Amino acid sequence: MRRENGFTIVELVAVMVITGIVAAIAAPRFIGVDAFDARGSYGTLTATLRYAQKTAIAQRRNVYANVNTTSRSVCLGYTSNCSSAVINPATQAAYSKTLSNNVTITASTTPIGFDGLGRPVPNATATFTIQNAVVPTESTRTITVEAETGYVR
Repeated sequence: MRRENGFTIVELVAVMVITGIVAAIAAPRFIGVDAFDARGSYGTLTATLRYAQKTAIAQRRNVYANVNTTSRSVCLGYTSNCSSAVINPATQAAYSKTLSNNVTITASTTPIGFDGLGRPVPNATATFTIQNAVVPTESTRTITVEAETGYVR
């Protein structure tokens, strides 16, 4: 009887599983994290602005988002300088987020507030742009807070 050369199905499946695990762990190491940082900063700032608006509506009082473009940080407070901070429900500390060091942020209005009806204070359209500082060819992400409605997009 002649024996065939080759691999069994179990061996092939085992190699595929191991290759998949290694690829899932090693691939992000080879791809730059700069693009992920810009997307993450965009998501964090958008979520923070939306949370500020929803908190203002829920508590029927002004809530301000103070975006510091130099330190790439944002804090929420009942005053424009965050001296009376909004509490982060996840940490029970002052609501403050720091964005990635790999991005540059520009803001048309800072601080921006929301009144008890969710309208922006001052009542004008505000824009925030986030640009990848390491890979400037990557597209700029823009967050817009609409006048009158306070819609964050």
